[in-house]
Amino acid sequence: MLKAKTTFAVLVLAGLMIFMTAFSSAQSLSGQSEPSHWAVQEVTEAIGKGLVPKELQANYQSNIKRYQYVLLALEVYEKTGKNVDIVDTRPFADVSNHDYEQEIVKAYNAGIVKGDGKGNFFPDDFITRQEIASLIVNLLMQIAPEKDFSVRNSYQYSDSDEISDWARFYIDYCFENKILAGYGNNMIDPKGNATVEQSIVLLYRLAMNEGLLESLEKQEKVNIEELSIETINNFTDEYSAETFSIIKNVVEDEEVELTSFWDKSATIYFKYNSISLNSPAFEKNIYALVHDINEEIFAETYKKLLLNNFSGGGKGVLLFEQNIEKMKSKELIDVYEEIDDTQIFLIESRQDNNNNISYLIGFIQKKK
Repeated sequence: MLKAKTTFAVLVLAGLMIFMTAFSSAQSLSGQSEPSHWAVQEVTEAIGKGLVPKELQANYQSNIKRYQYVLLALEVYEKTGKNVDIVDTRPFADVSNHDYEQEIVKAYNAGIVKGDGKGNFFPDDFITRQEIASLIVNLLMQIAPEKDFSVRNSYQYSDSDEISDWARFYIDYCFENKILAGYGNNMIDPKGNATVEQSIVLLYRLAMNEGLLESLEKQEKVNIEELSIETINNFTDEYSAETFSIIKNVVEDEEVELTSFWDKSATIYFKYNSISLNSPAFEKNIYALVHDINEEIFAETYKKLLLNNFSGGGKGVLLFEQNIEKMKSKELIDVYEEIDDTQIFLIESRQDNNNNISYLIGFIQKKK
């Protein structure tokens, strides 16, 4: 089942990219309420894993401020099970009475951030790309001090002369470990401002690449009876009590597993197929990976979740049912249907090296 789960994640992310590209070509996007196309996959995953505080689930393309980075870094740090002992309660003179003074003080005592050496933190200043590379590596050093942080190769960038001497190691480390990627022509833009979405993606890659969230990734099954009341309430507020009831009832089947359940997301694995619900700030979506459309419990659950969570769910169910026979015959299918200005239904065929065909089915509702 592990291979199936990995495949499902990859296909869902691919579907998200296709949807975002097609959707933006059909209508203009409003402001910065959603990530750029290149970032939507990892931002969505990061939100689903509880790595992005609500304060940063908007204005994704704006430049990130130092205090905002603190909020992100603390989420990763605390998710790894680290605790912070507050020894110095006033490390910086310029954060007194700041809205996020407590978080900045905590991050300083955790060793995640430093000041200018003169008692200042400059919480509302923007961060450059080379600065955030250094901050990310420093975060990892605090979480995993026993790790080997050497850089094994030498790298050349088209704008290498723009990288400050002190930042070269951090840039190379992040580049070598696929945390930081260059722009076209292998340009790093080290002194350009980092954005909120870039910072979310960098920290998410760090967490995934370094196995910092291993306990979350290894969780094979969620016991719905052990979920906290707070998590259930947050989920039902985002979706509905009926949605929670649908999930609770279906996982009573011994061949169905709930493998993740968060405030705004849930993933269900059937014997042959999978369903994932997600609701980041910019959209609500439901994706399914289908290996065998004959699995009735899967099909009925998918239709119930469509009807219960989307105003255009009825049309989605109709389109789903219209293509069932094609999926049973293992035909190649390419469906892209705009339900209205905010909702899209899609089916994509996937064929592996052994000519096995599976289907990625998605229904996406853009939030206003």
